[in-house]
Amino acid sequence: MTVENSEINWSIVVASNSDDVLQTNLLGSGEANSAMEVVVQRNAISAATAYNAGLAICTSDVVVFAHQDVFLPAGWAKVLSNSIERLAALDPQWGVAGVFGITAFGNGVGYTYSTGLRRFVGEPFQEAIPVRSLDEMVLVIRRSSGLRFDEQLPGFHLYGTDICLESEVRGMRNYALPCFALHNSCGVKWLPMSFWRAYMYLRRKWKDRLPVVTPCTEITVGCTPIINHILTAGWLSVRGRNTPSCRVTNPESFYVERLAPTVSQKD
Repeated sequence: MTVENSEINWSIVVASNSDDVLQTNLLGSGEANSAMEVVVQRNAISAATAYNAGLAICTSDVVVFAHQDVFLPAGWAKVLSNSIERLAALDPQWGVAGVFGITAFGNGVGYTYSTGLRRFVGEPFQEAIPVRSLDEMVLVIRRSSGLRFDEQLPGFHLYGTDICLESEVRGMRNYALPCFALHNSCGVKWLPMSFWRAYMYLRRKWKDRLPVVTPCTEITVGCTPIINHILTAGWLSVRGRNTPSCRVTNPESFYVERLAPTVSQKD
């Protein structure tokens, strides 16, 4: 694909197991046309293997890794371009960037909307903010940084935190960018076993750098977060307060009609 309305060359890599979800959301966004390349990795065994394979194909330095159910609103590519240019001026050796992350103090920073949670997440901001971990819905790296995803990490969870820590140990800093995105996701009643397998892998791998707060939970030396999640999810289920929401059928219309007025007003 050719570059349109974008000042930097960037590519998109996405791991997909549903062409319908992909076409309705990420590729249904006109902003995908601004990417120099769109690399789709289908039915991969893990996010890490899919993303590393995509990286090997991309030719641009800036690569965006996005979930298949993320919708990028009109103007997103321009905002990304401006944000990356400002970040490069601030920190030329930046490591990983994203749209929502957790600071070293455990505070969430970013601005998105989650259909699974049925609410806005975070607050608007103008400049890149340093974080220690990032949500996987959108991640951005420079190929020239040398960062790659750990293919020993199983499944499709916590790879954002993992690559942020890889960046950290190499002396690079990670950032949340002011690039609003709609995560058209289905909610979950509880975090699946595949999440906890990834959790335990990172717990072993990064034991000398714990604790670290992720967008979903805290990774600690002990098992308190696991126990708390099981107890909380069970209590909410008993009380009938754990009914997940699901995707909207037309994310573009949902954004324009329901979200854009609020996003524009807060910007």
